[in-house]
Amino acid sequence: MPLNTRTGSASAGSARDNSIRLTSAVGYRAGMAEWHDFRRRSITVLGAVTLLAFGPLAADALRVACIGDSITAGAGVANPSADSYPARLQSLLGAGYVVGNFGVSGRTLLKRGDYPYWQEPAYAQSRNFAPDIVLIALGTNDAKAENWRFGADFAGDYAELIRSYTTPNRQPRVLLVTPCPVFLDGAYGIDVTVLHREIAPAIRDLAMQLGHEVVDFHDRLQGHAEWFPDTLHPNTRGTAVMAAVAWSVVARAGAPGAAPRLEVGRLPSDRVNISWPADRAGWVLQSATPGNGFPWVWTVADQAAVSEGGRVGVTVGVGAAGKVWRLWWPAGE
Repeated sequence: MPLNTRTGSASAGSARDNSIRLTSAVGYRAGMAEWHDFRRRSITVLGAVTLLAFGPLAADALRVACIGDSITAGAGVANPSADSYPARLQSLLGAGYVVGNFGVSGRTLLKRGDYPYWQEPAYAQSRNFAPDIVLIALGTNDAKAENWRFGADFAGDYAELIRSYTTPNRQPRVLLVTPCPVFLDGAYGIDVTVLHREIAPAIRDLAMQLGHEVVDFHDRLQGHAEWFPDTLHPNTRGTAVMAAVAWSVVARAGAPGAAPRLEVGRLPSDRVNISWPADRAGWVLQSATPGNGFPWVWTVADQAAVSEGGRVGVTVGVGAAGKVWRLWWPAGE
């Protein structure tokens, strides 16, 4: 059985006392299950659009279109095809889904904005993708002064964008995504007050009026400037949390309940895989280093969590030795 240890408190979301401590990065404790490595099976790049699939793609796989700006495109990470939030979402959803990243940097939802998403080839490609699920994550660039002067058009333009994905033969689930928080007023020309007090609430209000679900990045990532090195674009820890929050809505996960049991399995090259059930993929793996005072500082794992074979797992290296690992639910109660 995993060794239970004390846990500190997270500053957002909720945590449960399910932590384990690794005495060696290659060691076992009695009862820990063997686990296999995950491998990416296919990546297809179509122009600026990346379609991602892990494992053998199911014939009836659901198509998920991620619409957005640079945050969706993956501007804050070194390898967007693996570590953007849509790529991380794909790795959590597994082979029953194929996720398309249709993000374009600098684009606005407003038609009269400086660079409207409506005029991009990615917009047409996202519709031709015939998605079953659409996540619309636009609004950050609309918070620039030169764009928000047309703010009275925001709700109408948004509603029209939603409708544009509906055809006589297809009525996808459309999820409205609030923009991530921005941690420096004026960064990249963005007015933080407009983003926080006008755009994020407008998206929630529109979702309520039109009966759509909300993926609330704005509230769930608030207070975590460490995930946004340039104050705007998330790093891999930020995209890991975004993917988990999005998964909880896409998969209709409901209330988190108790944290699932962690299991550890040995892999080649002095690595281990820490895993939990795939139907609980909205939980995020965190680690802490004992001995640095209490409460411990919990850090989201950099490595991607990947769903395969009924489990979702994170592979860690020799640096895992001596650390305490736990699961954290970032999507709220």
